[in-house]
Amino acid sequence: MPLVRRRARAAEESDAESPTTQRRRVSPSSDAEDEDVDATQGENNQTSQMANKLVRLAFSNEHSRTPTRRTDISAKVLGSQGRQFKAVFSQAQELLRSKYAVELTPLPSKEKVTLRDRRAAAKAEKTNAPTNAWVLTTCLPEKYRKPDIIGPAKAPTFEQEASYTGLYSFVITCIILNGGSISESKLDRYLKRMNIDISTPVGPTDKVLSQMIKHSYIVRTTDTSGGEENIDYTVGPRGKVEVGEQGAAGLVRTVYGEDAPDDLDRKLDRSLRLAHSRIRTQQQSQDEATAQNGTGRGWGRPRRHGQDGESE
Repeated sequence: MPLVRRRARAAEESDAESPTTQRRRVSPSSDAEDEDVDATQGENNQTSQMANKLVRLAFSNEHSRTPTRRTDISAKVLGSQGRQFKAVFSQAQELLRSKYAVELTPLPSKEKVTLRDRRAAAKAEKTNAPTNAWVLTTCLPEKYRKPDIIGPAKAPTFEQEASYTGLYSFVITCIILNGGSISESKLDRYLKRMNIDISTPVGPTDKVLSQMIKHSYIVRTTDTSGGEENIDYTVGPRGKVEVGEQGAAGLVRTVYGEDAPDDLDRKLDRSLRLAHSRIRTQQQSQDEATAQNGTGRGWGRPRRHGQDGESE
């Protein structure tokens, strides 16, 4: 009997030890899976934190009307995680759209107005470079884009912001309806008609125009190639995004109201076609300059070719 009891006790002890042994055998794979899950969650948390940083950076820059540049994102958001730009930018964009009804819109490049600028752009050969600057714009449906819903900001004050918005919208509209470019003397005449040639509700006219240039609503160019100094204004990158042709046409229709003439849309279309024609002419000039500088050999002799047509 004692021998039977000892055998039964040994069998019970072996049965009790077997689950522990199985757990020990399974534990390495389960630990690896837990580590993978923890690493994935850590990466997701890090991406979310950087996306929130990008959102805060975009709102901070928009408050001062400063574009959010790729270099700022790399330095202030990504740090050593530069390869995470696409994932962070995509998550920040989704957060902006879903919670704040805005989105990061790329800024177009400045127009090459003067002959010197066009030649410089042709030599640089970077016309297809990706956009490295963005601004915040609303993504609300068109039916919700009303002054009662989307009004001017309250900083510094509601009145000052509304006045400044109206001023740069008026100047941009004058430029667009003038064919996309307007001389300084002609712009002064328009401002004088509005009785804002010296001062405006937000400060002196010269200071306000300088502020518009700083904020990239308009661009001031000086051309002395003809022997005389010619100063012109064109629409800047931010002006194209925030106002553009649709905003200019909307401003004109709002001013006329119910008293708009029957041919107002036809006149607007003609003015916008003039602007498009000027842009196409500039683009063709830039393409010609690029073609002339494409080979990098200037106006020298062409390369000689062998009998088989290959360059020697």
